[in-house]
Amino acid sequence: MIRWIPAVLVSLIWLGLSLRAARARQYWRLLWWLGCWGLSLLTWTPIAFSFGSDSVSVITTHWIAGGIWVLQPLGRGSVDASFWCNILMTVPQGCLLRLNWPRLRWPHWLLAGLATGLSLETGQALGNWLVSLGRWVDINDVITNCTGIVIGAALATLGQHYWSKKFEGD
Repeated sequence: MIRWIPAVLVSLIWLGLSLRAARARQYWRLLWWLGCWGLSLLTWTPIAFSFGSDSVSVITTHWIAGGIWVLQPLGRGSVDASFWCNILMTVPQGCLLRLNWPRLRWPHWLLAGLATGLSLETGQALGNWLVSLGRWVDINDVITNCTGIVIGAALATLGQHYWSKKFEGD
């Protein structure tokens, strides 16, 4: 039961921010906070999801602070189905980043993506250390989460340009 504490604590924070956005009728912001909540639940619960292959056994890992760490980026066995799923899971957040803060440009998207990946992995590291969460702390997840945020923001930008051009001609 103690292993659920990180997920419960962060859920209370996201719930409060979501309710605040809903009361203010800031629906894009509400979706942003719900997306943050979803990412937190996917990464900070003691339930591990693995879409990896048998190649996981060739990944170089280290035991640090109560958890398994992967410190070598893009090493053998690291680019598998879970690698691509990590990108896909953060694309919606990148879209919402662009919709909520339209003045941000690609360097900001990159920083937001890096902050997202680092926050999620730091949460897993702290969870491993404090409550034996049992999650891998993986540099590849930082890379993939960052990539997903940037792709999502770029897709939202392209979509906004497309729709604005389409409706300008009407």
